[in-house]
Amino acid sequence: MSSIIAPNGSPLNTAIIGVDDLEQSIKFYRDLIGLTVSDTFDWSGKDFENIWHLPSGSYAFGSFCELKGCNVGRVFLLDFKAKNKELIRPKNTSRAYGLFNLNFYTDDIESDTKKFEDKGYQIWSKPTYYEMSEGQGSPTEVIFDGPDNVAINLVELTDDDPTSKVGQMKIYTQQHGRTPTGLTPVVTSAHTTRNIDLAVEFHRKVLQNDLLIDEILSSEEQNDFLQLPNDAKTAVKFMQGNHMFGKIALSQPINYDCHDMVPDGIAPNIGYIAQAFEVKDLRISENAITKLNCEIYKQRQLVDFPGLGHIEIIIVRSPGSGALQLIFQQINPEKSD
Repeated sequence: MSSIIAPNGSPLNTAIIGVDDLEQSIKFYRDLIGLTVSDTFDWSGKDFENIWHLPSGSYAFGSFCELKGCNVGRVFLLDFKAKNKELIRPKNTSRAYGLFNLNFYTDDIESDTKKFEDKGYQIWSKPTYYEMSEGQGSPTEVIFDGPDNVAINLVELTDDDPTSKVGQMKIYTQQHGRTPTGLTPVVTSAHTTRNIDLAVEFHRKVLQNDLLIDEILSSEEQNDFLQLPNDAKTAVKFMQGNHMFGKIALSQPINYDCHDMVPDGIAPNIGYIAQAFEVKDLRISENAITKLNCEIYKQRQLVDFPGLGHIEIIIVRSPGSGALQLIFQQINPEKSD
C-alpha cells in the first residue's frame, strides 16, 4: 500500500451537525452506521454562545459519535434549542455550495442500500459503478438523504488493483476501521466551492494536507448518481491528511448553477454546520490563516468542548466557499466527560 501523502496533515476530525431530532439522528449513526455514541449531554454558557454566535441563555443537547480508538471521521450531533431553525440544505437539492455530504465505505453496497431504503431513506439512484481517469480506480457509489437532510454517500471500493488509489484505499479499509454494522467512520466529506484553488491552498497551508485525487467528473454514470445535468462537469480534488479516513472532497461546478447553503450553514440551523480539524500547533495554522486573509468567525480562544476536551480553537470561513472550518489544538490530551 502506498504511504500517506501528507504525514503532517490534518484529516477531518469531526463533522458538526445541527439536528432536528437528536434521538432519531443518534439511532441512525449508532444503529445503522454502527458508530459508538456518547451519553447525551447539555452544552451552554459563554463559550458555547461565543463559538456559535448565539444569544445569551442559548443551549443545546448533544452526542458524540465515533469508532472507538479512531480520532478521525467522527460526527458531533447538536440539537440547538432555538426557535425558527432553518434547514441548511433544502429538500430535493442535489447541487449546493458548502458542506455537502458524509461518505462511508461498505463492502456490500447493494445490501446496505436496501437496508437504508427499507428504513425510509430516499435513495437518489441505484448504486452506480464508474471509472476515474489515469488509473485512479473504480468505485461504486450511491447517495441518499440522511437525517437532518445531510446527504449520505455509500462507497464500495470495487477495485482490486493495488496500484490504483481506490485499490490502495480498499486494502487499508479491509484491515482498519470497520463498525459493527460493516461500515466505517466518515472516510470522505464533500465541500462544494466557488473557487476550488483557494480551498486547496487553505488545506495545504493551514492544515498541511495534500492532493490525493484530481479529477473532472463528467460521465453519464457520474452525473446520474450525483443527480446533475447530463452535460455537467465538476472539478474534484481529494485532500488527504495523515490518515486514509477523513479526506475532504473539494469540488467546483464548471458549467452548472448551485444553491448556496453557506449563509444558512450556521448554528442553530439543521444540517452540516462545520468541519473540525486538529492541528499540532495552532500558531502555525493561524499564521497561514492570516497570510491567506481568511475571514475569522471566532477568534482564537481556550474552551472546554464536549467530546474534544480542553482545546484552543479558531473558526474561519473557508476561502473559496465561506463554509465554517474549526481548527483546534489539544491542550489536555484527556478528553472531557
